[in-house]
Amino acid sequence: MRDRPSILASGVVLTLKSTVIIFVAVTLGVLLGVGGLLWQFGGNMDKSIAEIAGESVHKQGTGTIQIVEFSDFQCPACLAVQEPLKQILKKYEGKITFVYRYFPLVSIHKNAMISAQATEAAGFQDKFWQMHDKLFATQSTWEGLADPRETFVGYAEELGMDRVKFVSDIESQGVKDAINVDLLVASRYGLGGIPTFFVNGVKTEFDQIEAKISSSPY
Repeated sequence: MRDRPSILASGVVLTLKSTVIIFVAVTLGVLLGVGGLLWQFGGNMDKSIAEIAGESVHKQGTGTIQIVEFSDFQCPACLAVQEPLKQILKKYEGKITFVYRYFPLVSIHKNAMISAQATEAAGFQDKFWQMHDKLFATQSTWEGLADPRETFVGYAEELGMDRVKFVSDIESQGVKDAINVDLLVASRYGLGGIPTFFVNGVKTEFDQIEAKISSSPY
């Protein structure tokens, strides 16, 4: 009978040791699991930002805060945000990288695709932003035209572009492919309305962009 307490004590010690070992193992497993999830989440966030911006072919600025706009040159709402957007870009110059991506809604804007093609073709002559501004500024002139190609050719000449090259490029497969890449990304992210903005990979309403910039740690 005297031996039982020692056996019991031994059993208790063994049980306590086993419990401690199991607790430590479980804790380490949880910590490693959470760490892995955080690493994966962080990687996905970085990847998301990169995917939203794409190759950043059409960009302004070199700041660490990235604003991406998916837009349509025939869209009235897209036109409406142009001036306030320029004010934001000017106010936070040096902090922002702005990226433009195509999202022509051809189902409701008959000249959305050809206007995107005109702007991309202008980019082939390093005049993307000039044509971008020109098409928004003259939206009411060409939006109702049955075929605005000649109007766009006139704009290209006004902006100092080579007419023959512009006419060739506007219908080129390279121009169409560049626009389709943006359309595929817009479809992947389930975009519907325009303009659609992302700030550092996070979809953001236009009227919230400045607040998002102000609160950014970058």
